[in-house]
Amino acid sequence: MKNMTFTTVLLCILFMPFFISSCTDKIDEHYEEPEWLKGSAWEVLEDRGNYSLFLQAVELAGFKPIMEGKSILTVMAPDDTAFSAYLEKHGYSDISEINLDELKKVIGFHLLYYSYNKNKLVNFRPEGDLITDEEMNKNAGLYYKFRTRSSNVPTMEVEASTGKRRMVYHLDRFIPVFSYRFWDTKKLDAASNYTYFYPNSTWKGTGGFNVSNAAVSEYEILADNGYVYIVDQVIEPLETIYTQLESNENYSIFFNLYNENTTYTYDATLSKDFGAALGADSLFIHTHGTSLPAIAVEWYSTKYSDVANNASKAYSVFAPSDVAMNNFFDNYWEKGGYESLDDVDDLAMKYMLNQFIYKDGIAFPDEITSGKVKNMYDMVFNFDPSKVTDKSMCVNGVFYGLNTMDTPILFASVVGPAFRNKDCNYYLYMLDGTGLITAYSSQDTKYVLLVPTNEQIESEDIYLRTYADGSKLQQETEDGLVDVSSSVMRTIVNIHTATGVDGLKTNGTQVLATQTGFNYWYVKDGKITSSAAYNQILEPDNNVEPFSEFTEVKNGNDNWNNGRTYMYSGTALFQAQEGDGLQHKLSVCNDNRYVYYQFAQLLQKADMVMSSNYIFGLAGASHVIGFIPTNEAISTAIAAGQIPGMDATGAVTSSSKLRQYLLSYFIRDRENALISYPYPGSAMKSSTYVTASGKSLTYTDSGSSLSIMVDGKVANVISDYNFFPFAFDDGCFQLIDTVL
Repeated sequence: MKNMTFTTVLLCILFMPFFISSCTDKIDEHYEEPEWLKGSAWEVLEDRGNYSLFLQAVELAGFKPIMEGKSILTVMAPDDTAFSAYLEKHGYSDISEINLDELKKVIGFHLLYYSYNKNKLVNFRPEGDLITDEEMNKNAGLYYKFRTRSSNVPTMEVEASTGKRRMVYHLDRFIPVFSYRFWDTKKLDAASNYTYFYPNSTWKGTGGFNVSNAAVSEYEILADNGYVYIVDQVIEPLETIYTQLESNENYSIFFNLYNENTTYTYDATLSKDFGAALGADSLFIHTHGTSLPAIAVEWYSTKYSDVANNASKAYSVFAPSDVAMNNFFDNYWEKGGYESLDDVDDLAMKYMLNQFIYKDGIAFPDEITSGKVKNMYDMVFNFDPSKVTDKSMCVNGVFYGLNTMDTPILFASVVGPAFRNKDCNYYLYMLDGTGLITAYSSQDTKYVLLVPTNEQIESEDIYLRTYADGSKLQQETEDGLVDVSSSVMRTIVNIHTATGVDGLKTNGTQVLATQTGFNYWYVKDGKITSSAAYNQILEPDNNVEPFSEFTEVKNGNDNWNNGRTYMYSGTALFQAQEGDGLQHKLSVCNDNRYVYYQFAQLLQKADMVMSSNYIFGLAGASHVIGFIPTNEAISTAIAAGQIPGMDATGAVTSSSKLRQYLLSYFIRDRENALISYPYPGSAMKSSTYVTASGKSLTYTDSGSSLSIMVDGKVANVISDYNFFPFAFDDGCFQLIDTVL
């Protein structure tokens, strides 16, 4: 037994070297560097031997550690020929001559955060790759921007409103990768639209992509810390639209106007992450308020987590040159009473600036000419991209420089006088406060506007006051100054607006329904009034002429593009009818000088007056229409004994019969669809209506006169008042020539 054990041990000792040798071979084979692993991105390029200039620049810029493996990344590498061409183009004889900050900016633009294979650069998906084919094809290629390690050094800027110095942090640049999927999804020709912004480059991205100004000559070279792509040019770092504008003196007016809206926004995340290293407690982002895009910011969203928006969204700015801006001032604002561009109202200028901004991405020339690109007011940009000489791709969008400038569609619409005329800018603030500017500039509707002057609006104790945070309309009240509410502004705007007609007549009569229900304009022989103002003539002691002269306001020698605009004389503002209504007028009338006195007396004798505001049979209706016989017609009928429930002396014999009879002169919206008051050509059409008594009333509009018929008895509306209805909140009346 002992001998067997000894023999076994001896055999093990003898064969152990063979086992050890065999295991070592297997371990070496297992841990041997795979053939496909070529080393770090630095080593890959170093081994190739034609990238010494790029690698030298990488090292000088301080990026060698991440290229050697400290971080995963994607490298866009130009060879020595491409880099030499870059040095020559910029007047350098050697890399060492390049300013270090500039070198970091250039080289960092070639180094993308994270590792992207070709498919991900062609069609990056911010939601991840675990999605369906249908989802993969949605907006394919449009997430085209990738974060790089290129950035500008922080700058110290002075906040004009406070005089405080603000340290502005500049975010890493995103680099645009224009893949064939990008162009396919947009349905644009790749070569022509790409070279429009990169005239010194060639589109070679069929089946792949171009990276900003560079074409890719070799794709997806694998390194152990990412991917390397060989590009045919040094990729020029893109600047912001703001920097592009600032550096071109031909656009100084537009730039300065835009920059007047500068705000500095404190960023808590940036302050926490980078403030200490920069020796600053607070870091800021240079923005331009809430209404204008932040064209000085490198990212669409400053949130690091907002990958989708930062990868896909950008701005397009179409900046008029100084020559174009000055010409526009001479032909537009100067004619409206402004003395200089600095004098133009801030709100008008804000709308002007927004006319030249597209907030939904890069606008390519073919998209502009096809009318696909619209500003925030849903209006196309009316210029020819082929005539634009200054244009550039930017890190946060694109810039177009316009040497000529047509009147923007919004400014050429019927609201144009509010933008143009200095003495009408209160009305502009009302349009803005009601949100109606876009609607009133629509090319789908024809409008007729009355534009009130500032003086007319001030007659209601409404004034425009300017504060540190801007200008606003305020009204004097018993409690002091209060902001004018949007409902008050809307009422004023609506009473000055009509649709459905070509314009105001200078001869004859005309009734126009305003945007305020059951309120009208009455036109007579070149003068105009509102239905509310017209009601003044009912007052026996009235000596005020309700009609005012009106004049048409044109866009130079042209009409406005969606209707006509007028101004009216006088200092009083047109108002909607409010206060005492028709039922009140009839209830309290005891003065025989009123044209409806006799009818009001009949209502009282029939015990139909329930209060100073309500009449029996009419209470509860929102709108009633009365056809009231003249005083003379009623007096004649009473004397002839023609009034049911009343004898020839005027004594009531039956209140119920008299009530029922008088209700036949009214139609209510309880039984009838009343959308307009009656006048020749109104929306109240000839038809049979149900009276408040239940009888049928046949209403006839001949186009030039009106008549009614009840129980076969016809009455004509008298023409003494030009068939203008006396319109109130709760109803209206027309005078007829006989009793029914």
